[in-house]
Amino acid sequence: MSIKLDSDTISVMNVFSDVTSIPARDSFVEDDKVIFVVSQGQAGIAIGKNGVKIKMLQEMLKKEVIVIEYSDDPVKLFENVIHPNKLLSGYVANDQDGSRKLDVYVDAKPSRSRVKLVKSVMQRYFNITNVNIR
Repeated sequence: MSIKLDSDTISVMNVFSDVTSIPARDSFVEDDKVIFVVSQGQAGIAIGKNGVKIKMLQEMLKKEVIVIEYSDDPVKLFENVIHPNKLLSGYVANDQDGSRKLDVYVDAKPSRSRVKLVKSVMQRYFNITNVNIR
């Protein structure tokens, strides 16, 4: 699935890269948050010690900033999105109507806004429209 980025998104991604020294793979706005997707293993570097880089970005962008590590595996990406909540198990299956669904079991249900973010991310990267969190 290819994702098209507009010039505003590219500008925000350039700001992210300038502040964090990490290139963002993707960026999008969800409600009052700016989400940056980085390569596996890059989130800690992007966040900075004690969150200093994220705090700087939040001041510059005037929005909450969330950094997510990308994965080609939908279950692993789900786990990255709900962090610090813990994933107990999960799998992707085809629904009866031919659509894909993600069934996951977690130690504690994520907040409503995080569930909304999970659904957006799963739709954006894997065309998964049904996410069951238990």
